[in-house]
Amino acid sequence: MSFFKHFIPLKAKVWVSLDKPQFAEGEQVTGKVSATAEDYIQAQEVRIEARVFQNYEEMVWVTLPNNQRVQQREHRQDTLFSHDARISGPSDFGKGPQRDFPFQVGIPTFRPTRAGGTIQYSVKGVIAVKGRPDVTGATNLAFTQAPVGYPQMQPGMQPVGYGPPQPGYGYGQPQYGPAPGYGAPGPGYGPQGYAPQGYGPQGYGAPQQGYGMPPQQQAAGPQVRCKYCQSMMAQSASACPTCGAHQ
Repeated sequence: MSFFKHFIPLKAKVWVSLDKPQFAEGEQVTGKVSATAEDYIQAQEVRIEARVFQNYEEMVWVTLPNNQRVQQREHRQDTLFSHDARISGPSDFGKGPQRDFPFQVGIPTFRPTRAGGTIQYSVKGVIAVKGRPDVTGATNLAFTQAPVGYPQMQPGMQPVGYGPPQPGYGYGQPQYGPAPGYGAPGPGYGPQGYAPQGYGPQGYGAPQQGYGMPPQQQAAGPQVRCKYCQSMMAQSASACPTCGAHQ
């Protein structure tokens, strides 16, 4: 009878309660392992087991009873992370009030690496008993993506990114400061801060060659009248430029 006693479950209950329904990525998972017992139990330890699984389906070949081979989908599970943390040493349990054991454990976050895969995060409370089946209770948890904060500015940086206004170069000011040529007359500059222009009646001076005045024509040589159309033509021309008659 003592041999089969190793397979008989203890009359006890263990469950895990989390402090929050969701945790941010990188945040410590906190909660408590609670237990009640109807039998007297001498536990070796109380621990928390953190696991991260990837669940997916995979096409596999199977042989039917008639020796026919077909493909079918089967569930698969990969363990991506495993960590056990002891939260209490040897302890006795028996009939009485509920006992709680707080815990804190770090669990990394993962992304699926297989098509159609899903990530499962789990924490299990375990009361380990020598020579008897452990008393366990597990729960799943969820992580939310950590919020992306605004980048922190280094000391001395301004919030608008343009820096403090410099004297004479501010925006919305009636003048542009005392710089020569920009509001205050400097040596050789006109009354409004601009250099005096000597460009004719409208301030732009005498027109240069090719800007508004046709180039002066050179003086023509001796001219004579065409014998046929009486138009004036150069004395040295062999044909009239008007009627084309040969001279």
